[in-house]
Amino acid sequence: MDGLVRILRRFVGSTILVSVVLLLFNLVLLGSLIFKEIHEGPSPSAVVKQVAGSLSKSEQGEYTLQSKGMEILAEHQAWAMLLNQEGGVQWSERLPAEIPLTYSVTDVAKFSRYYLKEYPVYVWEREDGLLVLGYPKNTYGKYQFDFLADWLKSLPVRIVLLLICNVALALLISLLIGTRVIRSIRPLIDGIHALAKGESVQVETKGIFNDLSESINSTSHMLQEKNDALKARDEARSNWISGISHDIRTPLSMILGYASELEEQADLTTEQKQQASIIRRQGERLRSLVSDLNLVSMLEYEMQPLQMRSIRLPVLARQVVSDFLNNGLDERYPISLNVQDESLYVQGDERLLYRAVTNLVQNSIRHNPEGCAIELMIKREVQSGYAQFIVSDDGKGIPEEDLLDVLVLPYTAGRIRPPRHGHGLGLPMVSRIAQAHRGKLLLQCNSQGGLRAVLELPVVV
Repeated sequence: MDGLVRILRRFVGSTILVSVVLLLFNLVLLGSLIFKEIHEGPSPSAVVKQVAGSLSKSEQGEYTLQSKGMEILAEHQAWAMLLNQEGGVQWSERLPAEIPLTYSVTDVAKFSRYYLKEYPVYVWEREDGLLVLGYPKNTYGKYQFDFLADWLKSLPVRIVLLLICNVALALLISLLIGTRVIRSIRPLIDGIHALAKGESVQVETKGIFNDLSESINSTSHMLQEKNDALKARDEARSNWISGISHDIRTPLSMILGYASELEEQADLTTEQKQQASIIRRQGERLRSLVSDLNLVSMLEYEMQPLQMRSIRLPVLARQVVSDFLNNGLDERYPISLNVQDESLYVQGDERLLYRAVTNLVQNSIRHNPEGCAIELMIKREVQSGYAQFIVSDDGKGIPEEDLLDVLVLPYTAGRIRPPRHGHGLGLPMVSRIAQAHRGKLLLQCNSQGGLRAVLELPVVV
Protein backbone atom coordinates (compact mmCIF):
# COMPACT_ATOMS: atom_id res chain seq x y z
CA MET A 1 0.00 0.00 0.00
CA ASP A 2 2.85 2.39 0.83
CA GLY A 3 4.33 1.75 -2.62
CA LEU A 4 1.05 2.67 -4.34
CA VAL A 5 0.72 5.89 -2.33
CA ARG A 6 4.31 6.78 -3.18
CA ILE A 7 3.65 6.17 -6.89
CA LEU A 8 0.49 8.31 -6.76
CA ARG A 9 2.28 11.10 -4.90
CA ARG A 10 5.11 11.18 -7.42
CA PHE A 11 2.67 11.05 -10.33
CA VAL A 12 0.65 13.99 -8.97
CA GLY A 13 3.80 15.98 -8.22
CA SER A 14 5.20 15.31 -11.70
CA THR A 15 1.90 16.30 -13.33
CA ILE A 16 1.73 19.61 -11.45
CA LEU A 17 5.38 20.33 -12.22
CA VAL A 18 4.86 19.60 -15.92
CA SER A 19 1.72 21.78 -15.94
CA VAL A 20 3.56 24.71 -14.34
CA VAL A 21 6.51 24.33 -16.72
CA LEU A 22 4.17 24.20 -19.74
CA LEU A 23 2.31 27.29 -18.49
CA LEU A 24 5.55 29.23 -18.06
CA PHE A 25 6.76 28.02 -21.44
CA ASN A 26 3.54 29.18 -23.12
CA LEU A 27 3.72 32.58 -21.41
CA VAL A 28 7.33 33.02 -22.47
CA LEU A 29 6.56 31.87 -26.01
CA LEU A 30 3.52 34.16 -26.28
CA GLY A 31 5.51 37.09 -24.93
CA SER A 32 8.36 36.45 -27.36
CA LEU A 33 5.96 36.24 -30.33
CA ILE A 34 4.26 39.50 -29.34
CA PHE A 35 7.61 41.19 -28.79
CA LYS A 36 8.86 39.94 -32.13
CA GLU A 37 5.72 41.15 -33.91
CA ILE A 38 5.93 44.57 -32.30
CA HIS A 39 9.60 45.04 -33.09
CA GLU A 40 9.69 43.31 -36.47
CA GLY A 41 8.98 46.58 -38.32
CA PRO A 42 7.95 50.18 -37.61
CA SER A 43 4.46 50.50 -36.14
CA PRO A 44 1.69 52.26 -38.12
CA SER A 45 1.88 55.20 -35.71
CA ALA A 46 5.61 55.58 -36.40
CA VAL A 47 5.03 55.31 -40.17
CA VAL A 48 2.33 57.98 -40.26
CA LYS A 49 4.57 60.25 -38.16
CA GLN A 50 7.47 59.78 -40.60
CA VAL A 51 5.21 60.49 -43.59
CA ALA A 52 3.86 63.58 -41.83
CA GLY A 53 7.41 64.79 -41.26
CA SER A 54 8.30 64.21 -44.95
CA LEU A 55 5.35 66.31 -46.21
CA SER A 56 6.26 69.97 -46.78
CA LYS A 57 4.29 72.99 -48.03
CA SER A 58 5.76 75.65 -50.36
CA GLU A 59 5.10 79.41 -50.24
CA GLN A 60 2.67 79.03 -53.13
CA GLY A 61 0.63 76.58 -51.01
CA GLU A 62 1.67 73.43 -52.88
CA TYR A 63 2.47 70.22 -50.97
CA THR A 64 5.50 68.04 -51.74
CA LEU A 65 6.31 64.61 -50.27
CA GLN A 66 10.01 63.99 -49.95
CA SER A 67 11.63 60.89 -51.43
CA LYS A 68 11.90 59.30 -48.00
CA GLY A 69 8.16 59.56 -47.55
CA MET A 70 7.58 58.11 -51.02
CA GLU A 71 9.79 55.17 -50.21
CA ILE A 72 7.87 54.52 -46.99
CA LEU A 73 4.54 54.52 -48.83
CA ALA A 74 5.88 52.24 -51.53
CA GLU A 75 7.41 49.87 -49.00
CA HIS A 76 4.11 49.50 -47.11
CA GLN A 77 1.90 49.77 -50.21
CA ALA A 78 0.15 52.55 -48.36
CA TRP A 79 -1.60 55.75 -49.46
CA ALA A 80 -1.88 59.14 -47.77
CA MET A 81 -4.06 62.27 -47.85
CA LEU A 82 -4.19 65.57 -45.99
CA LEU A 83 -7.56 66.92 -44.83
CA ASN A 84 -8.10 70.62 -44.15
CA GLN A 85 -10.23 72.10 -41.40
CA GLU A 86 -13.42 71.78 -43.51
CA GLY A 87 -12.82 68.04 -44.17
CA GLY A 88 -11.70 68.39 -47.78
CA VAL A 89 -8.68 66.63 -49.30
CA GLN A 90 -6.02 69.22 -50.03
CA TRP A 91 -3.26 66.75 -50.85
CA SER A 92 -3.04 62.99 -51.56
CA GLU A 93 -0.60 60.36 -52.72
CA ARG A 94 -1.48 56.92 -54.16
CA LEU A 95 -5.07 57.55 -53.13
CA PRO A 96 -7.47 54.77 -54.26
CA ALA A 97 -10.34 55.84 -56.48
CA GLU A 98 -12.99 54.62 -54.05
CA ILE A 99 -11.83 56.96 -51.27
CA PRO A 100 -14.06 60.08 -50.96
CA LEU A 101 -12.55 63.57 -51.18
CA THR A 102 -14.69 65.29 -48.54
CA TYR A 103 -15.56 64.23 -44.98
CA SER A 104 -17.71 65.37 -42.13
CA VAL A 105 -16.65 65.49 -38.50
CA THR A 106 -18.57 62.25 -37.91
CA ASP A 107 -16.76 60.53 -40.77
CA VAL A 108 -13.40 61.59 -39.41
CA ALA A 109 -14.32 60.34 -35.92
CA LYS A 110 -15.32 56.97 -37.35
CA PHE A 111 -12.35 56.21 -39.57
CA SER A 112 -9.76 57.58 -37.16
CA ARG A 113 -10.76 54.82 -34.72
CA TYR A 114 -11.51 52.03 -37.18
CA TYR A 115 -11.51 51.75 -41.00
CA LEU A 116 -12.13 53.84 -44.07
CA LYS A 117 -13.79 51.82 -46.83
CA GLU A 118 -12.27 48.70 -45.16
CA TYR A 119 -8.78 50.27 -45.31
CA PRO A 120 -7.06 50.35 -41.91
CA VAL A 121 -6.15 54.02 -41.49
CA TYR A 122 -4.03 55.97 -39.02
CA VAL A 123 -3.99 59.74 -38.49
CA TRP A 124 -1.48 62.39 -37.49
CA GLU A 125 -2.40 65.94 -36.57
CA ARG A 126 -0.56 68.78 -38.37
CA GLU A 127 -0.89 72.53 -38.07
CA ASP A 128 -2.43 72.71 -41.51
CA GLY A 129 -4.73 69.71 -41.21
CA LEU A 130 -5.06 66.03 -40.48
CA LEU A 131 -2.77 63.56 -42.25
CA VAL A 132 -4.47 60.23 -42.97
CA LEU A 133 -2.37 57.15 -43.81
CA GLY A 134 -4.12 54.09 -45.22
CA TYR A 135 -2.80 50.52 -45.48
CA PRO A 136 -4.00 47.87 -47.90
CA LYS A 137 -7.15 46.03 -46.91
CA ASN A 138 -6.85 43.10 -44.44
CA THR A 139 -3.32 44.01 -43.38
CA TYR A 140 -4.02 45.38 -39.89
CA GLY A 141 -6.79 44.71 -37.39
CA LYS A 142 -8.03 47.62 -35.29
CA TYR A 143 -9.84 46.79 -32.04
CA GLN A 144 -11.12 49.00 -29.28
CA PHE A 145 -11.07 47.72 -25.70
CA ASP A 146 -12.66 49.46 -22.76
CA PHE A 147 -12.03 48.40 -19.16
CA LEU A 148 -13.24 49.71 -15.83
CA ALA A 149 -10.48 51.20 -13.73
CA ASP A 150 -11.43 49.05 -10.73
CA TRP A 151 -11.19 45.93 -12.88
CA LEU A 152 -7.69 46.91 -14.03
CA LYS A 153 -6.64 47.49 -10.42
CA SER A 154 -7.83 44.01 -9.43
CA LEU A 155 -6.15 42.37 -12.44
CA PRO A 156 -3.06 41.08 -10.50
CA VAL A 157 -5.32 39.41 -7.93
CA ARG A 158 -7.39 37.88 -10.72
CA ILE A 159 -4.24 36.51 -12.38
CA VAL A 160 -3.09 34.92 -9.10
CA LEU A 161 -6.54 33.39 -8.58
CA LEU A 162 -6.45 32.10 -12.14
CA LEU A 163 -3.08 30.43 -11.53
CA ILE A 164 -4.37 28.87 -8.30
CA CYS A 165 -7.43 27.55 -10.12
CA ASN A 166 -5.20 26.12 -12.84
CA VAL A 167 -3.00 24.38 -10.26
CA ALA A 168 -6.07 23.02 -8.45
CA LEU A 169 -7.53 21.80 -11.73
CA ALA A 170 -4.22 20.15 -12.67
CA LEU A 171 -4.12 18.52 -9.22
CA LEU A 172 -7.68 17.23 -9.59
CA ILE A 173 -7.07 15.87 -13.08
CA SER A 174 -3.78 14.24 -12.04
CA LEU A 175 -5.50 12.65 -9.03
CA LEU A 176 -8.25 11.25 -11.23
CA ILE A 177 -5.81 9.94 -13.83
CA GLY A 178 -3.39 8.69 -11.17
CA THR A 179 -6.18 6.87 -9.32
CA ARG A 180 -7.19 5.10 -12.52
CA VAL A 181 -3.58 4.17 -13.23
CA ILE A 182 -3.06 2.95 -9.65
CA ARG A 183 -6.23 0.88 -9.89
CA SER A 184 -4.70 -0.83 -12.92
CA ILE A 185 -1.25 -1.18 -11.34
CA ARG A 186 -2.42 -2.49 -7.95
CA PRO A 187 -3.05 -6.09 -9.13
CA LEU A 188 0.35 -6.11 -10.85
CA ILE A 189 2.14 -4.95 -7.69
CA ASP A 190 0.25 -7.48 -5.55
CA GLY A 191 1.15 -10.16 -8.07
CA ILE A 192 4.84 -9.26 -8.02
CA HIS A 193 4.88 -9.27 -4.19
CA ALA A 194 3.19 -12.70 -4.26
CA LEU A 195 5.83 -13.94 -6.73
CA ALA A 196 8.56 -12.78 -4.35
CA LYS A 197 6.94 -14.91 -1.62
CA GLY A 198 6.77 -17.93 -3.92
CA GLU A 199 2.97 -17.90 -4.12
CA SER A 200 0.91 -18.75 -7.17
CA VAL A 201 -0.35 -15.66 -9.05
CA GLN A 202 -3.22 -15.16 -11.48
CA VAL A 203 -3.59 -11.50 -12.49
CA GLU A 204 -6.62 -10.40 -14.48
CA THR A 205 -5.52 -9.68 -18.06
CA LYS A 206 -7.27 -6.55 -19.24
CA GLY A 207 -6.61 -2.84 -19.68
CA ILE A 208 -3.46 -1.07 -20.78
CA PHE A 209 -1.25 -3.47 -18.78
CA ASN A 210 -2.62 -6.55 -20.48
CA ASP A 211 0.77 -7.71 -21.80
CA LEU A 212 2.44 -7.21 -18.43
CA SER A 213 -0.34 -9.15 -16.67
CA GLU A 214 0.09 -12.05 -19.05
CA SER A 215 3.84 -12.00 -18.47
CA ILE A 216 3.35 -12.11 -14.68
CA ASN A 217 0.89 -15.00 -15.00
CA SER A 218 3.26 -16.86 -17.30
CA THR A 219 6.18 -16.26 -14.92
CA SER A 220 4.11 -17.46 -11.97
CA HIS A 221 3.15 -20.64 -13.83
CA MET A 222 6.76 -21.29 -14.83
CA LEU A 223 8.05 -20.69 -11.28
CA GLN A 224 5.40 -22.95 -9.79
CA GLU A 225 6.36 -25.74 -12.20
CA LYS A 226 10.04 -25.30 -11.32
CA ASN A 227 9.30 -25.18 -7.59
CA ASP A 228 7.20 -28.32 -7.82
CA ALA A 229 9.96 -30.05 -9.78
CA LEU A 230 12.61 -28.93 -7.26
CA LYS A 231 10.43 -29.98 -4.35
CA ALA A 232 9.83 -33.40 -5.92
CA ARG A 233 13.54 -33.78 -6.64
CA ASP A 234 14.56 -32.72 -3.13
CA GLU A 235 11.99 -35.04 -1.57
CA ALA A 236 13.20 -37.91 -3.74
CA ARG A 237 16.82 -37.16 -2.82
CA SER A 238 16.01 -36.95 0.87
CA ASN A 239 13.98 -40.17 0.72
CA TRP A 240 16.83 -41.86 -1.12
CA ILE A 241 19.36 -40.77 1.51
CA SER A 242 16.96 -41.85 4.27
CA GLY A 243 16.49 -45.24 2.59
CA ILE A 244 20.20 -45.75 2.13
CA SER A 245 20.80 -44.76 5.76
CA HIS A 246 18.21 -47.27 6.90
CA ASP A 247 19.70 -50.01 4.72
CA ILE A 248 23.19 -49.30 6.07
CA ARG A 249 22.13 -49.31 9.75
CA THR A 250 21.07 -52.98 9.80
CA PRO A 251 24.38 -54.54 8.60
CA LEU A 252 26.29 -51.86 10.49
CA SER A 253 24.58 -52.84 13.75
CA MET A 254 25.59 -56.44 13.16
CA ILE A 255 29.19 -55.41 12.46
CA LEU A 256 29.33 -53.32 15.66
CA GLY A 257 27.76 -56.16 17.66
CA TYR A 258 30.20 -58.80 16.47
CA ALA A 259 33.15 -56.40 16.85
CA SER A 260 32.18 -55.76 20.49
CA GLU A 261 31.89 -59.49 21.15
CA LEU A 262 35.29 -60.11 19.60
CA GLU A 263 36.83 -57.45 21.88
CA GLU A 264 35.52 -59.34 24.89
CA GLN A 265 36.67 -62.81 23.75
CA ALA A 266 39.27 -64.08 26.22
CA ASP A 267 40.84 -66.59 23.84
CA LEU A 268 41.82 -63.90 21.28
CA THR A 269 45.26 -62.40 21.12
CA THR A 270 45.88 -58.79 22.02
CA GLU A 271 46.46 -57.92 18.36
CA GLN A 272 43.15 -59.50 17.36
CA LYS A 273 41.32 -57.58 20.08
CA GLN A 274 42.92 -54.35 18.85
CA GLN A 275 41.75 -55.14 15.33
CA ALA A 276 38.22 -55.80 16.62
CA SER A 277 38.40 -52.46 18.50
CA ILE A 278 39.43 -50.68 15.30
CA ILE A 279 36.48 -52.28 13.47
CA ARG A 280 34.11 -51.15 16.21
CA ARG A 281 35.41 -47.54 16.30
CA GLN A 282 35.30 -47.18 12.52
CA GLY A 283 31.83 -48.69 12.52
CA GLU A 284 30.69 -46.18 15.13
CA ARG A 285 32.23 -43.42 13.06
CA LEU A 286 30.37 -44.70 9.98
CA ARG A 287 27.11 -44.85 11.96
CA SER A 288 27.65 -41.23 13.09
CA LEU A 289 28.34 -40.20 9.51
CA VAL A 290 25.14 -41.89 8.26
CA SER A 291 23.14 -40.27 11.04
CA ASP A 292 24.61 -36.82 10.32
CA LEU A 293 24.06 -37.18 6.58
CA ASN A 294 20.42 -38.16 7.08
CA LEU A 295 19.77 -35.29 9.52
CA VAL A 296 21.48 -32.69 7.30
CA SER A 297 19.46 -33.89 4.32
CA MET A 298 16.19 -33.59 6.25
CA LEU A 299 17.10 -30.11 7.50
CA GLU A 300 18.31 -28.95 4.08
CA TYR A 301 14.98 -29.79 2.45
CA GLU A 302 12.87 -28.74 5.47
CA MET A 303 11.58 -32.27 5.99
CA GLN A 304 12.84 -32.74 9.55
CA PRO A 305 9.88 -32.73 12.00
CA LEU A 306 10.54 -30.44 14.97
CA GLN A 307 9.24 -31.22 18.45
CA MET A 308 9.03 -27.61 19.64
CA ARG A 309 8.73 -26.73 23.31
CA SER A 310 10.08 -24.17 25.77
CA ILE A 311 13.69 -24.94 26.69
CA ARG A 312 15.78 -23.29 29.40
CA LEU A 313 19.25 -22.88 27.91
CA PRO A 314 21.28 -23.06 31.17
CA VAL A 315 19.71 -26.45 31.92
CA LEU A 316 20.61 -27.68 28.42
CA ALA A 317 24.19 -26.40 28.84
CA ARG A 318 24.63 -28.17 32.19
CA GLN A 319 23.34 -31.40 30.66
CA VAL A 320 25.90 -31.20 27.83
CA VAL A 321 28.79 -30.54 30.23
CA SER A 322 27.64 -33.29 32.57
CA ASP A 323 27.37 -35.85 29.76
CA PHE A 324 30.87 -35.10 28.48
CA LEU A 325 32.35 -35.37 31.99
CA ASN A 326 30.46 -38.58 32.77
CA ASN A 327 31.56 -40.16 29.48
CA GLY A 328 35.22 -39.86 30.45
CA LEU A 329 36.33 -36.63 28.76
CA ASP A 330 40.08 -36.61 28.35
CA GLU A 331 41.97 -34.42 30.84
CA ARG A 332 43.53 -32.56 27.93
CA TYR A 333 40.12 -30.92 27.34
CA PRO A 334 39.09 -29.08 30.52
CA ILE A 335 35.50 -27.92 30.06
CA SER A 336 33.79 -25.07 31.97
CA LEU A 337 30.39 -23.41 32.05
CA ASN A 338 29.66 -19.68 32.34
CA VAL A 339 25.97 -18.76 32.72
CA GLN A 340 25.30 -15.00 32.69
CA ASP A 341 21.50 -15.23 32.54
CA GLU A 342 19.64 -18.09 34.22
CA SER A 343 16.24 -17.04 32.82
CA LEU A 344 16.92 -17.51 29.10
CA TYR A 345 14.24 -19.61 27.42
CA VAL A 346 13.98 -20.51 23.74
CA GLN A 347 11.38 -22.36 21.71
CA GLY A 348 12.98 -25.35 20.05
CA ASP A 349 13.54 -29.05 19.60
CA GLU A 350 15.59 -30.13 22.63
CA ARG A 351 17.05 -33.16 20.88
CA LEU A 352 18.30 -31.10 17.92
CA LEU A 353 19.67 -28.26 20.06
CA TYR A 354 21.47 -30.80 22.27
CA ARG A 355 22.94 -32.35 19.15
CA ALA A 356 24.04 -28.94 17.83
CA VAL A 357 25.86 -27.97 21.05
CA THR A 358 27.39 -31.45 21.35
CA ASN A 359 28.70 -31.19 17.79
CA LEU A 360 30.32 -27.82 18.58
CA VAL A 361 32.13 -29.33 21.58
CA GLN A 362 33.12 -32.39 19.55
CA ASN A 363 34.43 -30.08 16.83
CA SER A 364 36.80 -28.44 19.35
CA ILE A 365 37.98 -31.85 20.54
CA ARG A 366 38.41 -33.34 17.07
CA HIS A 367 40.43 -30.47 15.63
CA ASN A 368 42.71 -30.01 18.66
CA PRO A 369 44.33 -33.43 19.29
CA GLU A 370 46.96 -31.84 21.55
CA GLY A 371 44.25 -30.53 23.88
CA CYS A 372 42.47 -27.22 24.51
CA ALA A 373 40.31 -25.51 27.12
CA ILE A 374 36.61 -25.48 26.20
CA GLU A 375 34.13 -22.97 27.62
CA LEU A 376 30.33 -22.95 27.28
CA MET A 377 28.69 -19.56 27.88
CA ILE A 378 25.01 -18.56 28.07
CA LYS A 379 24.11 -14.88 27.75
CA ARG A 380 21.66 -12.42 26.20
CA GLU A 381 22.83 -10.25 23.29
CA VAL A 382 21.95 -6.68 24.27
CA GLN A 383 21.42 -5.13 20.83
CA SER A 384 19.41 -7.89 19.11
CA GLY A 385 17.85 -9.39 22.27
CA TYR A 386 18.75 -12.90 21.07
CA ALA A 387 19.97 -15.66 23.36
CA GLN A 388 23.55 -16.70 22.68
CA PHE A 389 24.89 -20.20 23.35
CA ILE A 390 28.66 -19.81 22.90
CA VAL A 391 31.17 -22.65 22.62
CA SER A 392 34.78 -21.42 22.49
CA ASP A 393 38.21 -22.97 22.77
CA ASP A 394 41.84 -21.82 22.81
CA GLY A 395 43.05 -24.35 20.25
CA LYS A 396 44.30 -23.98 16.70
CA GLY A 397 41.12 -22.37 15.41
CA ILE A 398 40.18 -21.82 11.78
CA PRO A 399 41.73 -19.22 9.44
CA GLU A 400 39.45 -16.20 9.23
CA GLU A 401 39.12 -16.49 5.45
CA ASP A 402 37.71 -20.03 5.87
CA LEU A 403 35.05 -19.23 8.49
CA LEU A 404 32.20 -18.85 6.03
CA ASP A 405 33.38 -21.70 3.85
CA VAL A 406 33.17 -24.33 6.60
CA LEU A 407 29.42 -23.69 6.99
CA VAL A 408 28.77 -24.81 3.41
CA LEU A 409 27.98 -28.46 2.79
CA PRO A 410 31.06 -30.39 1.56
CA TYR A 411 31.46 -31.23 -2.09
CA THR A 412 28.94 -28.62 -3.25
CA ALA A 413 29.38 -25.71 -5.67
CA GLY A 414 29.25 -23.20 -2.81
CA ARG A 415 32.21 -24.66 -0.92
CA ILE A 416 35.64 -23.46 -2.01
CA ARG A 417 37.81 -26.02 -0.20
CA PRO A 418 37.00 -29.65 0.69
CA PRO A 419 36.99 -30.54 4.40
CA ARG A 420 40.49 -31.29 5.68
CA HIS A 421 39.44 -33.35 8.71
CA GLY A 422 36.38 -35.55 9.09
CA HIS A 423 33.40 -35.60 6.76
CA GLY A 424 32.68 -31.87 7.02
CA LEU A 425 29.01 -32.25 8.02
CA GLY A 426 29.30 -31.08 11.63
CA LEU A 427 29.30 -27.28 11.36
CA PRO A 428 26.92 -27.17 8.34
CA MET A 429 24.51 -29.34 10.33
CA VAL A 430 24.68 -27.00 13.35
CA SER A 431 24.08 -24.03 11.05
CA ARG A 432 20.95 -25.66 9.61
CA ILE A 433 19.66 -26.58 13.06
CA ALA A 434 20.00 -22.90 14.01
CA GLN A 435 18.17 -21.83 10.86
CA ALA A 436 15.37 -24.31 11.59
CA HIS A 437 14.94 -22.48 14.93
CA ARG A 438 14.90 -19.03 13.22
CA GLY A 439 18.43 -18.37 14.46
CA LYS A 440 21.95 -18.51 13.05
CA LEU A 441 25.44 -19.81 13.71
CA LEU A 442 28.31 -17.32 13.82
CA LEU A 443 31.96 -18.39 13.76
CA GLN A 444 34.62 -16.03 15.08
CA CYS A 445 38.33 -16.19 15.72
CA ASN A 446 39.35 -15.68 19.37
CA SER A 447 41.84 -12.90 19.96
CA GLN A 448 44.02 -15.33 22.00
CA GLY A 449 43.64 -18.07 19.38
CA GLY A 450 41.08 -20.77 18.96
CA LEU A 451 37.50 -20.78 17.67
CA ARG A 452 34.38 -19.10 19.04
CA ALA A 453 31.06 -20.57 17.81
CA VAL A 454 27.98 -18.47 18.66
CA LEU A 455 24.57 -20.12 18.38
CA GLU A 456 21.99 -17.28 18.30
CA LEU A 457 18.36 -18.16 19.02
CA PRO A 458 15.26 -16.00 19.52
CA VAL A 459 14.28 -15.61 23.17
CA VAL A 460 10.85 -16.68 24.44
CA VAL A 461 9.41 -13.83 26.51
